[in-house]
Amino acid sequence: MKILITGNKEKGLAKELFKIYPNATFLSRSSGFDLNDKETQEKVSELALNYDIFINNSALYRFNQTNLLHSVFKVSKEANHNIHIVNIGSTVDRYNKGTDWLYAAEKKALQYFSDSLSKMSVWQKAPRVTLISFGSLSNVQEKHPDRVCIDIYEAATYVKWLIDQPKHLHINEISLDPLQI
Repeated sequence: MKILITGNKEKGLAKELFKIYPNATFLSRSSGFDLNDKETQEKVSELALNYDIFINNSALYRFNQTNLLHSVFKVSKEANHNIHIVNIGSTVDRYNKGTDWLYAAEKKALQYFSDSLSKMSVWQKAPRVTLISFGSLSNVQEKHPDRVCIDIYEAATYVKWLIDQPKHLHINEISLDPLQI
């Protein structure tokens, strides 16, 4: 199984995914891929045709994580390529409080578009799309000292669990929050 992952394998969730998938290909600015650039997104989409799994992990600004999802899905669908796209979201996408924090809107857009694409793969030949959303992960514990966070390696194991599920079943979305009590 060939796996393509966005994110720097020395940081965050990508670092933990590297522990599980040391032979995966990781794409980030540190490896020469500016994923916020449209041309780079198109290159990644073509590159994804050589992989079985695409983990859309990087939290890109200006809705570019969603734009990258769109590009990879479209190119794969047009090529009739049976890829499983796993999007890494955030449970911030479920909250509807007033805020000017763009990250929340970006993750909501990713959740909404993932949901739409995931339904396509249930009813027609299309790439499988799954969203897994996490509450605060342990790598941001300093920002939230009073909050219980999910161990970041544990989060990576849930991504692996998703990928390891039987191919005849499709998991559209999973949302995980640590209990705060």
